[in-house]
Amino acid sequence: MSSKCAGVPETLNLTVAADWVRGRISKKRFEHVRGVVAVAEVLATKHGCDVYQAQLASWLHDCCKEVKDSTLIVMADEMGIETDEHTRARGHLLHGPVAAAVVAREFGITNRELLDAIAEHTMGNAPMCPLSEVVYMADCLEEGRSAEYRAAIWQELEKDGVFNMAAGLVAAMNLCIQDLIETKRPIHPKTVHVRNYYLNRML
Repeated sequence: MSSKCAGVPETLNLTVAADWVRGRISKKRFEHVRGVVAVAEVLATKHGCDVYQAQLASWLHDCCKEVKDSTLIVMADEMGIETDEHTRARGHLLHGPVAAAVVAREFGITNRELLDAIAEHTMGNAPMCPLSEVVYMADCLEEGRSAEYRAAIWQELEKDGVFNMAAGLVAAMNLCIQDLIETKRPIHPKTVHVRNYYLNRML
């Protein structure tokens, strides 16, 4: 499948992206990515964003997910990606920003929203563009996640029959923060900042 997309070379289509990603990640991770693409298509339609861009960003978002933490830190430094004490202690948090830089270099992508959607899919941003919101949420709602977790997010996304992305994002971030607390893991300040930003948008 191909579609014209500003800032994306015509040689890069969904099939090329999927085949390239398949060679970089495990079979299990690839199935997760495939699921994210499927949910992104649904969410993009509901959220009024370009379906093709949502699918393309979703295919590419986890291309560096299985790179070692220490390697991600080295790559981030080499690519001029900003890090802090939290991301340097938990290098996996950098797999989104590093992935965005890798695909930009690999394919010549200059589409800023598409690259942001890849970079921001783990911790989000305040604000995010609609495409970033879709990819972030699709990553949460992929069918490999627990049914209970997905149901809680969908309930807020479509409460009273009205699609509300901000409410869905807050629900997802609340669950993420709750899990980090229960498992006694550190919470990156950005996660809290982004959650509060979208909570204020609901008020």
